Amino acid sequence: MPGLRPDSSQRGAGHGKTPPESSPSGRNPEDVGHTLTAFVNDTIMARGRRIQPGDDLEAAGVDSMALLRVLLFVEAEFGFWMPDEDLVETNVASLQALAMYICRRGNPSE
Repeated sequence: MPGLRPDSSQRGAGHGKTPPESSPSGRNPEDVGHTLTAFVNDTIMARGRRIQPGDDLEAAGVDSMALLRVLLFVEAEFGFWMPDEDLVETNVASLQALAMYICRRGNPSE
């Protein structure tokens, strides 16, 4: 059908962009950050108080109980529990920082 296949001028659209880096685990930090952000916005944040991946969680009002819910989500979604020694500000200050940690951590079977 006409219009369903891109013509040669449409192929490679966005070609000049550098794809987001992926980690050794094969996870893309940007995608992981969006997954975490969607979870937090859908289950934790009040309606109308959406946060972005780079927002400071404490400043946004995410308390320790909410962070625990995020960590339970990480366990269910990504297959590992974050050990106490990794619960430092550089890893949990924002959802973007947590996404970077998840991607650095990789799969537990690796």
